[in-house]
Amino acid sequence: MKKIGILLESTSCSRYLYETVSELAKCDKIELFFLLNRDISLQQGFWEKLKLKIKTRGLLRTLELVLFKLITIIEYKILSIPYRDIRDYKKTLNIDQFNKNKTIYLHPVFTVSGLIVRYPDEDIDKIKSLELDIIIRGNAPGVFKGDILHSAKEGIISFHHGDNRWNRGGPAGFWEVYLRKPSTGFIIQILTEELDDGSVLFRGNIQTKRSYTENIVNLYNVSNPYLAKIILQYATSGQLPAAEEKIPFGGALLMVPSFAQSISYISRTWFLFFLFIFNRIILRKHERWSVAFINTPWRHAILRKGIQIKNPPNRFFADPFVVTKNDKTICYVEDYCYIEKKACITAIEFIDGQNYSILGPVIQEPFHMSFPFLFEYQQELYMVPETAQSNSVRLYKCVDYPLTWEYQKDILSNVSVVDSMIFDYDGKWWLLCNMGIGGQNDRSSTLMAFYSENPLSDDWTAHELNPLNFDSNIARNGGILDANSRFPVRSRQKQGFNVYGKSLTLAKIKDLTPASFSEEEIGQITPEFFNKIEGCHHIHSNGEYTVFDYFKTESIK
Repeated sequence: MKKIGILLESTSCSRYLYETVSELAKCDKIELFFLLNRDISLQQGFWEKLKLKIKTRGLLRTLELVLFKLITIIEYKILSIPYRDIRDYKKTLNIDQFNKNKTIYLHPVFTVSGLIVRYPDEDIDKIKSLELDIIIRGNAPGVFKGDILHSAKEGIISFHHGDNRWNRGGPAGFWEVYLRKPSTGFIIQILTEELDDGSVLFRGNIQTKRSYTENIVNLYNVSNPYLAKIILQYATSGQLPAAEEKIPFGGALLMVPSFAQSISYISRTWFLFFLFIFNRIILRKHERWSVAFINTPWRHAILRKGIQIKNPPNRFFADPFVVTKNDKTICYVEDYCYIEKKACITAIEFIDGQNYSILGPVIQEPFHMSFPFLFEYQQELYMVPETAQSNSVRLYKCVDYPLTWEYQKDILSNVSVVDSMIFDYDGKWWLLCNMGIGGQNDRSSTLMAFYSENPLSDDWTAHELNPLNFDSNIARNGGILDANSRFPVRSRQKQGFNVYGKSLTLAKIKDLTPASFSEEEIGQITPEFFNKIEGCHHIHSNGEYTVFDYFKTESIK
């Protein structure tokens, strides 16, 4: 049994902490202990706390804090109306039900500022007597100093919701929005006395949302399952993940924004909201993808010379994959209909390297489809389109090339997966895909891998390192090049600030085994090859033709 302590200010906690404790309580290899603060200073009323802040921080800084707090309250109230995830963000639950008479009461001592906290020797002795393996920082406040950091075998594990390579301090999730950063990071660390400079056990980066409230809610939603995952793995293996090597930190300590920064945030953020509403409702403008092709291998492709395929009315094409079979070169694409608000898979024939003919839909289902990845096995052509709305990875076989396809089976079931790619590498068949963890909808930040003896198998084994990476700048698949070579090249979507599919990087897969993965970036593709385009997120080649996509913001009539 692993003894895990939860350090708490109160057993009334966020749903995120509740979910973590609930997961740990289910494990028969874990014994939970509650370490509960008892300190009268934490029970101070509003006016007492305000007077203390003015005394320790000064009137100006306190007013800046009050303004920022007011902004966040108003923003939360407005956005919680249409968005359920935001309404649930501040939901509190009680974890007393998991307390099996294993509560230790502590008496923390805070500095006058209320920021730094130490625990008296008597409390440390109580904790050490439990012989805890790990302490999880729950909702206990303060910057910890002293022996509390060493009172469990592995120390105190905590989140920092920010990329500590540049973001230390707070508020969590704010500065990424203010600075228009394309990604927002988080770490799970073993705490030290230095703020946000602990040993990093896990790191993730997700796409930054357009507002502070949306960003912090998404950040907590996506990051939360990983703390429980680390502890559960520790309970089984007896080992924590290896810590990252540390590097010097040269940034400033981030704090609550000034008056000027708060006003700037309000004006810029709500301008984005109003612009979005105006464009969508009044002008009916949408991000509209398009597909282009060029009759040359990908390494020699000059994308600005590509031939653009005209979108049909009220539709767009995206996610192209090209194959040549029986002297016919066919490009399969996502075919999205704005009226139906879903897509099917459509075939386009390339003729004489310069012309094309839209053959029409080849696979239609009641749910949305995209990313029609193709592979060959035993002289047969197969497709694994994105079918996340069906909660499965579905396999289709071409029974009469190029137009007739038949559903074969589900390769993976009960999973929310997008952009699957299947290829043969070093004696195994691999499935690389993007998947949300813990029921979350963010599928652009994590790259997952599964392997099997053949691509038609019902038995796919998860990679030991899943997720292979956790970074919205490189995780999501955007196609594959040289799939049958020793070093396949994975096209990786790079998300922008409030922009899906901003650009691409190309990375050569150098190592892929059941226990290892590495890739090396070899280039990038930015949306500059056609006039007034705003993003690109896909490229593929069959060695003869290269196909790619891009988007513009256009009015949809």
